[in-house]
Amino acid sequence: MPVHRRRSTSAASFVVVLTTAACSGSTTSEPPPPPPVASEDCVLSFAIDGDSIRCADGREIRLLSIDAPEMAQEPWGARAREELLRVAPTRTSLRVEYDIERVDTFGRDLAYLHLPEGDMLNEHMVASGYALAFIFPPNRRYEDRILAAEAAASADGRGLWGEWGFTCRPADFRRDRC
Repeated sequence: MPVHRRRSTSAASFVVVLTTAACSGSTTSEPPPPPPVASEDCVLSFAIDGDSIRCADGREIRLLSIDAPEMAQEPWGARAREELLRVAPTRTSLRVEYDIERVDTFGRDLAYLHLPEGDMLNEHMVASGYALAFIFPPNRRYEDRILAAEAAASADGRGLWGEWGFTCRPADFRRDRC
């Protein structure tokens, strides 16, 4: 039995030595690299509203970090949807970029959508004044860009900002607050 105990101790010591040697090469603690960003394409088949679309393959995608007026918020919801379709007409191939949480409680994909020329559709909708910033942690990759786009659109009176379209914010409308 003592021989077996020595072998176990020797094996454990060997692992500790290897681990220490592997870790001692770096004197500073570097953060781990960010998780890989999954991306794929979506061919737009239908714009549900100004912040949700359906892809040709049947997936529904809710655009991350934005909130557009509901279709029942007449005429603002229809105007937001029209802006989305103006920039990304039906059959546009969009690059899909996911953040940390990929699916919402309704089973829709949560994503940033990129237009063929590279611009982010989510950011465009806010910058043009047809959607508000709607940051929902943990999906915060483009939080600063989206918030800056909203501040500029509001200050310049772009889109629905110039038409009182955000007097009742979409989140308040959904809760029957206005």
